[in-house]
Amino acid sequence: MGPLQITAAILALAGTALSAPATPSAKYCDPESEVCYSSSTVGIAAISYRLAIPNVTATPFDLILQIVAPKTAQWAGLAFGGRMVNNTIAMAWANGNTSVISSRWATAHEIPEPYEEAEYTVLKGSVTNETHWTVTALCKGCSTWIHDGGSKTVLDPNSPSINLAWAASPYPVGDPADNYTMLGIHSEHGTFSLDLAGARTDNFDSYLKSLLI
Repeated sequence: MGPLQITAAILALAGTALSAPATPSAKYCDPESEVCYSSSTVGIAAISYRLAIPNVTATPFDLILQIVAPKTAQWAGLAFGGRMVNNTIAMAWANGNTSVISSRWATAHEIPEPYEEAEYTVLKGSVTNETHWTVTALCKGCSTWIHDGGSKTVLDPNSPSINLAWAASPYPVGDPADNYTMLGIHSEHGTFSLDLAGARTDNFDSYLKSLLI
């Protein structure tokens, strides 16, 4: 991959214009796990981003993230602060019959570095089949983060409309087994709104217990 491709891949989460409209945020209950999420589907490649959180009224809180993408999307990313720079980024892709999720952070429009303050645990349902790949993961550290020398950003669990950024690529990652591999150039990126208040559930602990591998 050349420098221009790498730069374009890193800029993927910086964009704000959608390449295709997002579906309105809505409740989605996974028929296999029975976990209910707040969900939105974005892009021409039709990638679904889903969140479930405990029934809380303030941060910090853990969350369950699910990304479902067609195999034509070689990787998909979600930025929790609605932009690439100075907020928690989750990158995911298929790896054989399973999937990988990687915690990233960027202080500028350059290669995101590993980010240890957000910790992901891969859960049941992280699979790849003939047409799609799915990653389901618990995140500790995605609801609040420190940036710009001490400024703090939090996700508001009472909000019916938080702003998230996304990106996806048809180009394979360098090494699917490497959590911090290089990424191919993106083809789609943008922002969308998700009903975080609608993602709250009294069943969060039981969901997590059933999903732990």
